[in-house]
Amino acid sequence: MKRSLHGLPNGRREAFRRVYRGYTVGLVRLLRKRESIRYMKKYIGNFLLLLAMLVAPAAVRAQQVAFEVDAPRVVGVGEIFRIEYVLDTKPQNFAGPQFEGVDVLAGPTLSTSRSVSVRNGNMSQEVRYTYTYVLQCNAEGEFKVSEAVATVKGKSWTVAPFVIRALREQDSGREAEGGQASGHPTLAPDDILLRAVVDRTEVYKGEPVRVTYKLYRRVPLNLESARFPTYNGFWAQQLNVDGQSPQREAFGGKIYDTHVIREDLLFPQQAGSLTVDPLELSVVAQIMMEPRRQSVIDDFFGGPNVQEVRRNLSTKAVPITVRELPAGAPADFSGAVGDFQMELVAPPAEVVANSAFTVGIKISGSGNLPQVQAPKLSLPSSFEQYNVKTTESFNHTAGGIYGYRQFEYPVIARAAGDYDLAPIEFTYFNPRLGTYETLSARQPAMTVLPDEAGTGATSGGTVLSGLSKEDIRILGKDIRFIKLDAPHLHRKGRLFFGSLWYFLALGVICGVFVGLWAWLRRVVEERRNSVLLKGKRANKVALLRFRAAEGHMKADNPRGFYEEMLKALWGYIGDKLNIPSSNLTKENVREELVKRGVSAEVAQRYIDIIVECEYAQYAPAATGRMPEVYGAGVEIVSRLEGIIGK
Repeated sequence: MKRSLHGLPNGRREAFRRVYRGYTVGLVRLLRKRESIRYMKKYIGNFLLLLAMLVAPAAVRAQQVAFEVDAPRVVGVGEIFRIEYVLDTKPQNFAGPQFEGVDVLAGPTLSTSRSVSVRNGNMSQEVRYTYTYVLQCNAEGEFKVSEAVATVKGKSWTVAPFVIRALREQDSGREAEGGQASGHPTLAPDDILLRAVVDRTEVYKGEPVRVTYKLYRRVPLNLESARFPTYNGFWAQQLNVDGQSPQREAFGGKIYDTHVIREDLLFPQQAGSLTVDPLELSVVAQIMMEPRRQSVIDDFFGGPNVQEVRRNLSTKAVPITVRELPAGAPADFSGAVGDFQMELVAPPAEVVANSAFTVGIKISGSGNLPQVQAPKLSLPSSFEQYNVKTTESFNHTAGGIYGYRQFEYPVIARAAGDYDLAPIEFTYFNPRLGTYETLSARQPAMTVLPDEAGTGATSGGTVLSGLSKEDIRILGKDIRFIKLDAPHLHRKGRLFFGSLWYFLALGVICGVFVGLWAWLRRVVEERRNSVLLKGKRANKVALLRFRAAEGHMKADNPRGFYEEMLKALWGYIGDKLNIPSSNLTKENVREELVKRGVSAEVAQRYIDIIVECEYAQYAPAATGRMPEVYGAGVEIVSRLEGIIGK
């Protein structure tokens, strides 16, 4: 019975235990006293409730089905694109949507993918069922995709309708960088853009500004380096953008794939005109070039000609106007800006003199919560207040910082009596209303009782001066008389310091230190040699990518398979031969392999496998040779590893 409780939440677990105790007691009474039918009914009811509590969580989990759609919201006129409906449970029936103003080229096509993950020794498997449509829109405007319905175990699940906008892109105006005749790639100035987007440009002091850095691209690229801005005059909080998938957006009459590079919340700390400094990126774009036409065979087997172009990008500086907070702020205002609520954790109504108690204040809401200060606590003069303890919990979102700050005031009441405690007030500025708001929490009256020793007695609400005999005895125990004569200390035993064993231990420690220093120096030297390090790791990295390609092959995912194969082949040869990505071409690879003692046949075989993988990406009919390509790739890398060596 105990094992079945581990998977339940704490509240459900406690309720389960109460019902189980009632069920057990009822059974004992029924057997011993043989009470009436009324007690039998109560026993049966508790048993049924107990059974329902065990079965209900599993039933709820079994009923949940994830049904989602993956579709672009902006496409180009004449562009061929996909819409995918994904479920985590195989449906008995799938009723696809109706498409208005768009041509359906293929679909729905059902594909199944499986993934296995192991976390903390527990293996889990995820299965995804995907219905794919291949579409093409030949007219500018918006077209509607109606809802899709899937039936799973007799229950219907739907995906709401949505709208896709078709845009006729403007002429890109491509100009060659270096000239087409010289063989350099062409890249239009607006093929890659970097923008800083702010949600507002005029705020109050302390009101957050969200800045999003977005990369717009129309060509494949790799990120080389980034230089992030310094926010002078702002207190910044970085938001988590990990896991955000690329989106398609229309900008300047063109369609881009957009990536959020970074997103920050900026809280201005001073009034006036502030500037969000630029963010700088260095990227390498991969441009598809037309191959040199020598023969039909070269056109068919030569593969795509990919060239790389490096480009430095920078956002524009964004001016922000920060308004000063209005005049006439209340005296207890400490700079809180946002929308807040206050809760009071009141002290007990009665306490004993010289005992401690706590007053708690919880400020919750949204705004510049990390900068909220503890409200002032006004107490009678006979109360001693100590350092405030602060606990907090924040949730950083694109809409601002949400959460709470809780302040605990430790207090000791020294004098007995009845006290009316002053209310606690907290003032903040609400930028939405443009006014100061004051929250007030009234503390209940408190009675302080004398302690057992009779201390803390009061006269007219003031502390009595002087000490009683009991107080003097307590002080006598606290403060001892200091002896003034010689201590008469004697050595007991032998000292380890200065002995033979001391010097032997010191020598061993020095030897170990010298050995560790020499080993660490050798490790540092090896790691400094990046060429040697990359060469040693090349085979391990290639094996990991081959395993990923094998997983895609077993899942019947040609696209993922050939992408991982290309990463394995290009990555291995680049790391092993220390060829930078900008110079990683088939001709350079062939020449470097021959220089390293590899025969021309083996080098050409390596290039042929790369060409076949690149060709399979653009010719779906050639994807049936995945096992042969996988075996050839593993075999050729093993041969090169034996020839080139470590």
